Amino acid sequence: MTGQTIVNHTIMKRYLKHLFQLILSPGNGWEDIGKADDPTRDIAVNGYYPLIALTAVSVYMQGVYHHVDFLVLFMRMIVTFLVYFVAYFFGVFALSLFAEPTLEKRYNEKKAHTFVLYTLGLLALISFIVNVLPITSAMLFFLPFYVALIEWKGCTYMGVKSERIGIFMIIAILGVLMPPYLFYFLFSLVIG
Repeated sequence: MTGQTIVNHTIMKRYLKHLFQLILSPGNGWEDIGKADDPTRDIAVNGYYPLIALTAVSVYMQGVYHHVDFLVLFMRMIVTFLVYFVAYFFGVFALSLFAEPTLEKRYNEKKAHTFVLYTLGLLALISFIVNVLPITSAMLFFLPFYVALIEWKGCTYMGVKSERIGIFMIIAILGVLMPPYLFYFLFSLVIG
C-alpha cells in the first residue's frame, strides 16, 4: 500500500468512528471532530462520498426482499446518490447564507463543511439501515429527530451564541436536515 492509500483509509476509519461516536455521545463526538481537524476535502472524498455510494448501492437490497424491477432499483440508486451529493452543497450554501448572525465569531467555512458532512453522513447511515432491513421499523423514521439532537449538540462546535441556538437550529434543520428528503421527493417525481 502506498502512503496516500494508508492516509485515505485512516481518514475513512476516522470518519466512520466519528459518526458512531456522534450517535453514542454527540457532545464528545463533536469535540473529537474538532480536535481531529481533518481537511474537509479529505473527509468528503475519503469518508462521505464512499458512504453515500455504499448507501446508493444498498438500494438493491430492496430487490432481495420485495419484487422490484431492476430498472426501478437502478434509478433509485442514482437518485439516492444524487440526493446526498446535492444536499451537501446545498447545506453548506444554506449555512453560509444564514448562519453567520448566530455565531460568536466569523463564519468558519471549514467547520460548516464538516458539520454538514457529518450530519448528512448520519442521514446516509439511516438510509443504509432502512435499505438493508427486510422490514422497516417505525422507530427508524424517528431517527432523523435524533440527528437533529446531534446537530443541537454541534452548536458548541460551530460556535453558536447561546441566545441564538434556536435560530441556528431552524437554519440547520431546514438547510441541512430537510433537503435530502425534499430532493428525494422531487427526484422521485421526475423518475416516476
